[in-house]
Amino acid sequence: MKFETNNLNAEFYLASLALGILEAMKQGVVHPDIGIWSLGKLQSSQQFENSLFLSEDLKYVIGCLDEIDVWTSLDPQNGLEKQLIMIDELRVKCLKILKHLDYKEMNLSIELSMDEYDLD
Repeated sequence: MKFETNNLNAEFYLASLALGILEAMKQGVVHPDIGIWSLGKLQSSQQFENSLFLSEDLKYVIGCLDEIDVWTSLDPQNGLEKQLIMIDELRVKCLKILKHLDYKEMNLSIELSMDEYDLD
């Protein structure tokens, strides 16, 4: 399955996805080990890092996703609490991103394609 949208919409969709994943981790529905890899791979993409359409705040949020699970190994006593603090900080950044978008300039179109042979 592939989702496609134009560059002007990318900030909205990526911030929304990140916010949903962070909320699911906070609620205990998605384990941090799963959540961190859902969007964390984007940070290794040159197109993502060099994009002029994505804010530095969004790049920061995506970049921090893979660090959320580190707290439990670095600080076994307080790691879970620190994880939740970090998740909340990233959620606030996502909400700020979404609040300050210029929705008048977006058409928020998105296309979905499903190829039964696409297993990547």
